[in-house]
Amino acid sequence: MIIQVPDHFAKHKDILKLDDFSLLYYFNRDKSEKMHIQINKHMLLHVFNGSKIIHSDDVDYTVSDGQSVFISSGQYFMSEVLSLEKSHFDGMMVFFDDAFLYAIFEKYTSITHNTLSKSIQAKKLCIIEDSKALHETMLSAKTYLERKSDDPILIKLKFEEIFLQLLQSNSSQQISAYFQALYDKSLFKFKDLFENGNFHTVEEMIKASKLSEVQFRKIFKQMYTHSPKEWLLQKSLNKAKHLLEDKTLNVTDVCNDSGFNSLSWFIKSFKKEFGVTPKKYQQNC
Repeated sequence: MIIQVPDHFAKHKDILKLDDFSLLYYFNRDKSEKMHIQINKHMLLHVFNGSKIIHSDDVDYTVSDGQSVFISSGQYFMSEVLSLEKSHFDGMMVFFDDAFLYAIFEKYTSITHNTLSKSIQAKKLCIIEDSKALHETMLSAKTYLERKSDDPILIKLKFEEIFLQLLQSNSSQQISAYFQALYDKSLFKFKDLFENGNFHTVEEMIKASKLSEVQFRKIFKQMYTHSPKEWLLQKSLNKAKHLLEDKTLNVTDVCNDSGFNSLSWFIKSFKKEFGVTPKKYQQNC
């Protein structure tokens, strides 16, 4: 049996669920042997008491009292060792998806761009030794789940803060390599590339993505409802619409600046999309 996480805990009393982030306090008094786990979001686990043993790539990783571990989405075998002193295992689980990570990258660009590095080979797991700041944040999160009176967005902001602290900690190279690996595998890397790049053809987009054409089209389909060609046309037309609002530019200049090679094709495409010719739109805006 494969346990789907975090879905397995959907009705747990000590869980907070937001769109791209969820938080769970987990308590167990029963010794557990190897459990087959499918983690469907990335996870940050902090252990209060006991140990979690994670079996991945023929290696056993042990995370004990006061330690934390980032675990990428995927399949693992896991076991729990109860605390000898308290006879139980407990800890906090934080689940986050690519959107949560991407939002941090975008919101705190000045910090993340300076700390992210590819100098260390990233693994599927990243163990963090005792971190007082992280431990205190986890305790605070546990208290929140118990009283459930605060705005849930506040706890999310606390974890944004702790992620940034970790990126600047003594383990920053290892952690930044882990985050960079997640980002490199995420759709958001390509979304950022496509939407901020200055592309005129689908071939230019494929080359910049460093993917095969088959891989490129598969990823593009996951992100957008339009074909790459339709999407490029839409992007160019939206740019043209914005440029036309600057009434110092004439239609020919806007056509060229928007990446169109033919004025007649530009006028025809613009009218089809917006219902008026570029000149008429400029006069009325």
